[in-house]
Amino acid sequence: MSVLNKHVPAFAAICALAATSAGSAMAGPLTFAQYVQANSGTQQWTVATTGNSTTVSASGQVSISFSGVPGLPFAGPEAATFALNATSSQLGNCGVNCGAGDSYVQPGYAGTFSFIDNGINPGANLLSGTFAVTDSPATTGAQFSSSVGGSGGSFNASATAGNLDQLILTSSYLSFHNVTEANASWSLSSMIPNFSTGTVTGDQAFPGGPFNASGSGTFSVNTPPDLIPEPVSASLLAVSVFGLGLVRRLRRA
Repeated sequence: MSVLNKHVPAFAAICALAATSAGSAMAGPLTFAQYVQANSGTQQWTVATTGNSTTVSASGQVSISFSGVPGLPFAGPEAATFALNATSSQLGNCGVNCGAGDSYVQPGYAGTFSFIDNGINPGANLLSGTFAVTDSPATTGAQFSSSVGGSGGSFNASATAGNLDQLILTSSYLSFHNVTEANASWSLSSMIPNFSTGTVTGDQAFPGGPFNASGSGTFSVNTPPDLIPEPVSASLLAVSVFGLGLVRRLRRA
């Protein structure tokens, strides 16, 4: 056997390991939850500006589904009550001059959202979160986006390894302690009236409105969340560990 052939298996193994590592490093966000309105025709969202403050709010009955998280006490979509409330005092930015078709982005939102179980465990926190302005409101916090004259929009919040407090996720069933990147993204549709801005100064303005819209959303993280053991399971585990320790002590006696 030649020296080259002799080392081929080892070289192939190294290449495979490198490819696996590279694939993990380039892996994108993992969508672990998504929701839709129980009645798609209901306009659960409102965007309203009063003075120099804009509030984005939403509430209503929805259906939320989880994926990639085995062991949850429910299978398939779960009925829930959704609520969101966020406020920004930051002017929004237009792409050019806030004319028809121009893009619009308003950052600096702080607030909360929640999905409370209406199904197998009424009142439980299926998923909730807090978004915060962690530095300048012009560059941090959640953000509302739309286009002038358009009937759709979005509301987004995210956290990165260097700014974990910008979006904090919690749940009665899931732990996010290993997560270093998270995204909460809502898509708004059927906006009435079509989006417009208030008084424009240069390329900045607050939203006009108020506007009402329907919505849906997805939630992603860079590593799958861990399942929190149910209280009964946790108690049984504690009893088992205690019993094992007692048996070992008796054997030593």
